[in-house]
Amino acid sequence: MRKSYKLVAVLLLPALLVFAPAFAQQSRIADAATRQLALAGQTERDDAQRAAVRRVLDRSDVRQLAAAMALDVSDAASAVATLSGTDLAAAAERAQAVETALAGGSNTVVISTTTLLLVLIIVILLAK
Repeated sequence: MRKSYKLVAVLLLPALLVFAPAFAQQSRIADAATRQLALAGQTERDDAQRAAVRRVLDRSDVRQLAAAMALDVSDAASAVATLSGTDLAAAAERAQAVETALAGGSNTVVISTTTLLLVLIIVILLAK
């Protein structure tokens, strides 16, 4: 029994020595083209989310509401460029909710006003 283990070890050892470098050279990480595509996709998503927040901040009714509450929309608009990741996604989600609520011309929706204020406050706080 002991001889059979030695025989197997003697036969497998050269095979392992030959094939181990070949396995080590295989790439386990995504190639450059795949990484570039992923980065481009993330950049496009970030740009679209920033555009959604800026569209809401550029609305005249939003500017009027912010001015009435002594909030500076220009600070919030400039801070949008610094947002990323989950902060940007949350601000974009709220901005899209505001756009959806105000798309039909309903300026008096309480939820959209609350959401709008949250977007403005979050953006201003994150900018500081």
